[in-house]
Amino acid sequence: MVAGLVLCGQVPRDQGQAPGARGNWPCGARIDPSYFQLAEGTGGDLRLLAPWEIADAAGLMLASDRHAQTLFRLGGTMNPGPHEFRVPIDPSVESVMFSISVQCLQTSEVIAPSGERAAGDGVTDFSNFVAERMVVVTRPASGIWTIRAAGSGLAGMMVKARSELGLAGVEFAPSGGNNFGPLPAGGVENVVRIHVNGRAANVEAAIVTAASKVIATLTLAPADNSGTYVARFTPGPDAFRVLIRGEDASGAPFQRVHAPLLTAR
Repeated sequence: MVAGLVLCGQVPRDQGQAPGARGNWPCGARIDPSYFQLAEGTGGDLRLLAPWEIADAAGLMLASDRHAQTLFRLGGTMNPGPHEFRVPIDPSVESVMFSISVQCLQTSEVIAPSGERAAGDGVTDFSNFVAERMVVVTRPASGIWTIRAAGSGLAGMMVKARSELGLAGVEFAPSGGNNFGPLPAGGVENVVRIHVNGRAANVEAAIVTAASKVIATLTLAPADNSGTYVARFTPGPDAFRVLIRGEDASGAPFQRVHAPLLTAR
């Protein structure tokens, strides 16, 4: 996975200050948008790291690599003030990673379904970065988890999981063709082929914006292979992701996201 390294951020008031932090320089820095675009377009990790933090970021990268399934992803510009993002965690999730990257980060926390902050045994909290916060929870409780963050500027939120239930691939081909690839064709109807691993039922799909807003639902039909579904749609000019929802073997709801932000070619 490609990691976008953007040199920006502000020292949060309720988190430890990174050694050598230089006043307001990161928050006021000019951002090269190519880093953000590369991370979003490839589905790679967005990391808002100051130069002196990169050497200490190995733990962030390793944690992300260990969580292959994306449950939630959002990228864009955060307006000043507090924000909440709710993410369902299903029983198949063995471990979950919450990543919060905000250019001018002020506060951030991860809240369990019980209403308590994620802390204690089984929780690893990477909170010593200027504009990045990551919380990893092993054996998380099932239910709705909440990310709360306040700040402004360029922002990326990711929730990734280690789970046997998830998206194994998303492919596109112009209707009537069999040449499937990773990008949809522009200006024509496409067939999208979605591969799902694990025992899933009542699977639904949608295309969503970079801000995780639904653009359109996809009408799925099972394909010949078990766990493969197909749908037809004509992509517009805007970038999108593919999201699926359904129920696991126990009937609990789950959600997965195809991480790359796609644009028809």
